[in-house]
Amino acid sequence: MTGAPLFALLALVSTQYDGSSTVEEVSSEEEVSSTSRREGAPVSAARLDEPAPPGSAHTGGVGFGFSGQLEVGGLSLPSGPRGGGQDFFARIYPSLGLTHGETFVLRLGANLRLRVVDEAPTTTEDYSGGLRREDWDELSDFGQVVRMLRIGQEGRPFFLRVEPFSEETLGRGYLVGRYSNVLAPDYHPAGGSLTFVKGAVRAEILASDVLAARIFAGEALLDIGRMASDDANRFDRYLIRLSAAHDAGRAGGTSPDLTLASVGGDVALYKGERLRAWALLGGGARFTRAYTPAFGGLLGVALEGQMASGTQVSVTVQGRKQGGRFRFGMFGPDYELGRFSGVGLSETPIADEVLPSGFAGYVELSVAKGNPNELLLLGSVAAQYFGFGRTDTDVSAGFELPGGRTRALARVVLTGLGDRPRYSAGVELRQRIVNHVYAWGSGGTVHFPQPDGTLVRGVTAGAGVGVDFQR
Repeated sequence: MTGAPLFALLALVSTQYDGSSTVEEVSSEEEVSSTSRREGAPVSAARLDEPAPPGSAHTGGVGFGFSGQLEVGGLSLPSGPRGGGQDFFARIYPSLGLTHGETFVLRLGANLRLRVVDEAPTTTEDYSGGLRREDWDELSDFGQVVRMLRIGQEGRPFFLRVEPFSEETLGRGYLVGRYSNVLAPDYHPAGGSLTFVKGAVRAEILASDVLAARIFAGEALLDIGRMASDDANRFDRYLIRLSAAHDAGRAGGTSPDLTLASVGGDVALYKGERLRAWALLGGGARFTRAYTPAFGGLLGVALEGQMASGTQVSVTVQGRKQGGRFRFGMFGPDYELGRFSGVGLSETPIADEVLPSGFAGYVELSVAKGNPNELLLLGSVAAQYFGFGRTDTDVSAGFELPGGRTRALARVVLTGLGDRPRYSAGVELRQRIVNHVYAWGSGGTVHFPQPDGTLVRGVTAGAGVGVDFQR
C-alpha cells in the first residue's frame, strides 16, 4: 500500500471544516434528507469533494478548473514469485484533472513503472520500453486510469464516484467496513459508488471493481420517522438498514465466492446540536450452496459529534455474536489478502474459514482536528477481539501542516493476532519544496498472490519529486 494509492487516504479530510456542527438539527424545510449524510460513517470516511494536487490551493468557483501533476522517481519492488529478487523501477505518474463547480470532478492518470533492474527470476514479457506487464495484464488494471470521477455531491439526491478505494465503508460497516482495493501490487481496479436519496429512503450501490465481477454491495436506509410523520422532530431517529454483498472472485486472481446479507436498526438516544448518540441492533447471515446459512447478531452504541474546538469525533462500541462461516465486516481492511489466506500467508481463504462460535467485541474511534489553514490531524483505529483469543486491528493516521506544505500518512493492518498473524503497513510523506514542486517518499509491505493461492510478502520503497498546478 504505497505510492499514489496510499496518498488517497488524504480523502479522510471532511469538507465540513467550516466551524459548524456536523450533526446539527435539521429543519423540515431542508431540501435534502439528512439520512443522506452517511449517518454512522466514521469521521475517517469523510472525503474532500475536490482534493487538489498536493500543496495546491483550492480555487473553488463555479466555472471550469484544471489541474495537472507529474511525479517521477525510483521504486524498489519485489519481483513477485516466492524466492524472487528485488527489482528496481523508474516510476512516472502523470495526471490531469477537470472540475466544474462543486458537482463535477474528473482526474485521469496512470502509475507507470518501468523496469530498470531485473533480479532473478528475470522477466522477458514487459511491454515496450520496460513497462511492467503485471500492471496492465487484465481488464481491471485499466480502471487505474480513472483516479477520480465524481458527479453530484455527497448528501444530494444523486452522487456518483469512481476512484480507488482506500478505506471504504457501506453504512455502519456490518458487511463492508474500512475496505481497501489497493493492497495487491498487481491488481489496480477502480471502485465505484452510486447513491440515491429520495425522501425517507437513501440507497447506495457499491462495486469494488467497475470493470470486473468482484464485490457488489448495496444498502437501503429507511427513515421510519420521516415516512410516518411530517414532524421534523421525528426525523433521523429511527432508521432501518437492509444490505447485501457478494464477491464473485473473478479478478485480481480467482478466489471463492462469498455472499452476505444483514438487517440493522439505529435508534437515536440523544440528538443535540453537536452530538448524537445511537443504539445499534443488527443481524447478519451468510448464504452458500454447500452449507446451511450461518447467522450472527450485534448490539452496540455509537457517538458522533463535534467539540467546541471543532474537533470531530466518532466512537462505536459493539458486542457481536458470530462464528462459523459468518462474521460481521468480512469485507474488511485486508480482504484483498484474506480472500486468498484468511490469516497468515498460506491458510484457508476467508470464504472457507470456520471460526469457533462465540462472541466478539468491536470498537472503532475516529478523530479529525484542524482545517486546511492550520495543523490538520487525522486518526482512526478499529479493533475486533474474538472470544477464542484472536484480535484484528486497523490503524490509520495522518497530518498536514498549514498550507499543505507537509503531508504524512500511515496505515497498519494487523490480522489474526494470537492466531496466525499477518500484517500490512504503508507510509507516505510529501514535502513542498517551492511553489508547484514537492518531494515524495513512500514505503511499506506488499503481498503477491501465488498460483497455489498462498501469499508472498515483501517490502517496497520509493522516492522522487513532483510538479503540479491548478487553475
